[in-house]
Amino acid sequence: MVRIELNIIDFLIQMDMVETGGPTLGHRAFLKSFYGLKLNGEELDFYYRATGRKIYIPLEQKEVTAIIGRRGGKTRLAAQIAVFEAFRHKLPRGKRAFILVIAPVLRQSETAFDYISEYIHGSPVLLRSIVEERKSEIKLRNGITIRCQPCNTTVRGLSVVCAICDEVGFWIHEQTAANPEEQVMAALRPTMATFRDAKLIKISTPCRKEGILWRDLQDRQNLRYTVRQLSTKDMNPTISDEVLEEARCDNEEYFRREFLAQFTDSLVGWITPEMLDPCIARGQREFPRVFSGTYIAAVDPAFRNSDFGFAILHRSDDGHITVAYTARWSGTRKNPLNCDSVCAQIKDVLRRYEINSLIGDQYCFPVLKDRFRQLEIFYREISFGSHTRASIYGNLRQLIAQQKITIVEEPELLRQLRYLEEIRSPNGNIDVRPPGSSKDDMAIAVALAASELSHVPERSPGIVLRISEPTILVRHTGLWYDEIVGSTCHKYPGCFIGETRCVCYP
Repeated sequence: MVRIELNIIDFLIQMDMVETGGPTLGHRAFLKSFYGLKLNGEELDFYYRATGRKIYIPLEQKEVTAIIGRRGGKTRLAAQIAVFEAFRHKLPRGKRAFILVIAPVLRQSETAFDYISEYIHGSPVLLRSIVEERKSEIKLRNGITIRCQPCNTTVRGLSVVCAICDEVGFWIHEQTAANPEEQVMAALRPTMATFRDAKLIKISTPCRKEGILWRDLQDRQNLRYTVRQLSTKDMNPTISDEVLEEARCDNEEYFRREFLAQFTDSLVGWITPEMLDPCIARGQREFPRVFSGTYIAAVDPAFRNSDFGFAILHRSDDGHITVAYTARWSGTRKNPLNCDSVCAQIKDVLRRYEINSLIGDQYCFPVLKDRFRQLEIFYREISFGSHTRASIYGNLRQLIAQQKITIVEEPELLRQLRYLEEIRSPNGNIDVRPPGSSKDDMAIAVALAASELSHVPERSPGIVLRISEPTILVRHTGLWYDEIVGSTCHKYPGCFIGETRCVCYP
């Protein structure tokens, strides 16, 4: 088993883990100051600017918070530290310890893990140390296991020599949520107590003015560890000025937050815990079929690099809406979702609720409509425009605020709702989106179905749809119309056409 006696800069160079010419000034100054190495004049100036401190004491640190602009190489930086830490420790025989890469969701932690795997496999010396490798773990001969995982409290009981908290600015802050950041940190710190040189790296682009990242920046002069704030250009001088200028011209506040690594006021939480919590049906993961009121099923489809969201909502005769069922399927670029399989699973759930229709946006609509038609499901398109998201989320927020909706306690759905951010553009327009690369597919499906149900008359007798599409005659207050089965009633947008009649006019 390889045991490293080199300092981190020499290690990265000898193991061929940096670009030709060595680390950039920003990466070099960051790593050397974190490990207490001597800095030259240029590196020292960089350190002062990044940390806001006036004195540099060359001592190895146990903890650091790094606020870095996008495309600044922060994930690679974290991966380099993880690999170095994995090979510098020598554990007693039989003892095991972990290096953890923790991100808001598993998929994000896998990005850093991919870099770690790439570095180890790229070095014949390091490669020989692998004992076992899984999708999210690499076990080494020295007793160290490198593992990636989502942000949760399952770290309890582990022995951790290094924890990389990736995109910590996007961890959940609300104490009422499952696995809020404070609880995860409280569970993580004791796991590192038995190692004298254990490392805790918190690294992220900025998000809202709340949570650990924001508090660390506000109090950085009083903390025992450094808090560094570094722009994209500081860490990645190869990014062109034209790209940065284009981003600045498109949206000044977005540019400041994403590339200058500054916290801005344009980003606020979409919903508060005080609003959302009373609407959650604790312990209820789904609601069974009831035989009154109106049901609507909605999807937010995707097959690669995103999730396929699905939701069934019910509106009772008094107007109260219930999220009865939610699901999602995840696809990747290498392993996209199988369309036929997902559609068949949706068909099975719809059958349980005696529904034979659903709605969705324009993504892959012709293909999905044809697949669902083969399964005897009518699929209706809702065209999304520039303001659609803000509109349907605005309707959902109003339902939550007035407690006119009951939401199943589905952890992923609740996480997506809590993550949503209200973004104000310079021209005053408002958009609602998840932060960074987070997903909101389930939330979109719920919001879309809730928006449609909000337009259904309170005493609607329900949705009746047929699949065949002959031209039929439908009577409205003495007048006759040629209609297509499955089209929308002229009088009420929430009412649909049946086989021979409109349900509003028996």
